[in-house]
Amino acid sequence: KMTAPTIQEMGNAAQEIVWRVMGKGSDKSGYGDWLEKDRPTHDYHIARAIRHLATAQMQLHKSTPCPDVNGETSVDHLERALVRSLFVLAQIKKEVPRL
Repeated sequence: KMTAPTIQEMGNAAQEIVWRVMGKGSDKSGYGDWLEKDRPTHDYHIARAIRHLATAQMQLHKSTPCPDVNGETSVDHLERALVRSLFVLAQIKKEVPRL
């Protein structure tokens, strides 16, 4: 039987993913460019998160190659989906301050 990770372990895992994925960055854009991308609709980051989730699911179901042509596995895609989701969350929180 598997034991669920603690909340602290989940938080630590999320932090490590963000540091690693954002630290690696992208060849397509400069650091922080994501914040201004596709505001106010947020469709870009949401669509990218969904694409990463769908690709991970297809890889897990073995209906698409794993790793893919870019060398990314289902774990890589899930991590990128998490970061894209955080991008949208950060954008929204910058636009609509929480009261």
